[in-house]
Amino acid sequence: MKRLILCTILALMTISDGVCQSVIVGDKLPSTIFQRRWLMDIQPDEADYTCILFYHSESGLCQRVLNKVKTIVEEYGSSLNLVIITKERYDKAGVTLTEHLDDRVGVAFDEGGRLFKQLGVSFIPFCVVCDKKRRTLWCGNGAMFTRDVMNNILTTQ
Repeated sequence: MKRLILCTILALMTISDGVCQSVIVGDKLPSTIFQRRWLMDIQPDEADYTCILFYHSESGLCQRVLNKVKTIVEEYGSSLNLVIITKERYDKAGVTLTEHLDDRVGVAFDEGGRLFKQLGVSFIPFCVVCDKKRRTLWCGNGAMFTRDVMNNILTTQ
């Protein structure tokens, strides 16, 4: 009986590992992350930190998280920018995301979902914060990205 319980626990641990994102804090993100097709050819200004938000316009949670993250980005001025990455078609996402474009916010298209697959993004809104050297400083559910998280990133750097 103990072996059965142990095998069950190990099997459950294996299943949960399979659905985790493959982004690891401290690792570098691939350089191709910023070599994408940009909505209206507008890239955000360079900043010390970049918040990358994996997004889909039909998700109500993604829309709420985007508004929250944009507010945080505005508070940090030129030290933080936002890149929204979507697998949606240019003509569809452009309609809903154009209003968010500015000097601090850009929208990149992941045609074919290659970046989603490469980073193992299996849930949205997934969020990654990296520095200028593309080193991952924080990652997780975008709903969990808060001012406290950003302040912690700034104080530990």
